[in-house]
Amino acid sequence: MALASACLGLVLVVVVVSVAIRLGQAATPSLAAGELLALRAVHRTAASLEVLAMLWLAGLAWRARFERPAFARGAALAGALTLALSVLGIAAGQNPPAAAALGNLLGGLGLAAVFAWLIGDLRPSAATAPALAVRLGGAMLAVQCLLGAGLSLYGPALASQAMLPAHAMIGVVLAAGAAWLAPRGGPPVARAAGVALALAVPVAGFTALQYEFSPAAAFAHAAAAALLVIAAACARPRIA
Repeated sequence: MALASACLGLVLVVVVVSVAIRLGQAATPSLAAGELLALRAVHRTAASLEVLAMLWLAGLAWRARFERPAFARGAALAGALTLALSVLGIAAGQNPPAAAALGNLLGGLGLAAVFAWLIGDLRPSAATAPALAVRLGGAMLAVQCLLGAGLSLYGPALASQAMLPAHAMIGVVLAAGAAWLAPRGGPPVARAAGVALALAVPVAGFTALQYEFSPAAAFAHAAAAALLVIAAACARPRIA
C-alpha cells in the first residue's frame, strides 16, 4: 500500500509539473529560465524516482502473483506504461511536439489511475453502486480527459469546433454524477472531497475561459482534473 501510494504521488508530481512547464512557457510573460530549469529538475527527479519505485513494486507483485493475480496484472500494466512514458519522454526531449505532449499527458493520467486502482483494490468492499452507472461514469471521465488534453494542446484549432461545448457539458454531467455516487463510497471526508473535485474541475475551466485562458486557472483546472481521475480510480473497487 505504501509503495503504491508513493508511486502515485510521484506520478502526480510529474503530471502537475509537466502542466506547469507547458503553461509557464505559453504564459505572457513566460516563466524565467531559472524557474523553468527548476521545474524540469523536479520533473526529472520525480520521474526517475517513480521508475525505481515501480521496479520495487513490480518485484513485490511478481512474488505475490498467485495470491493476488489482479494486483500483479495491475502492476504489470503500470510497468508497461512507465516504460512507454520513459521512452516517449527521452525521444521527445524538453520541447516535445503536440502529439508527444498529448501522449505524455494522457499516459501520465492513465498511469496515475492504475496506481490509484491498485490502492483501492487493496481495500475492497461490497458493491454499493450500479455497475452500469460506474462504467458509464468511467467512460465519460476518459472521454473528458481526452477532450481536455486535446483542447489544451491544440487550442483554437479545436476550441472553435463542437469539442469545447461537449467538454463543458460532460464536466457538468460528471459533477452531478459524482454528487450522486459520493454517498456510496468511503468515509464522509472522502465523499466530500470527491464532490469538491468534481465541482472544482468545471469551475476552474470556466474561469480560465472567462479570463482569457488565465494560466493560474488553467493550472488549477488541470490539477483538479488529475486529482479527480485519481479519486475515481481509487474509489472504483469500493463502489462497484
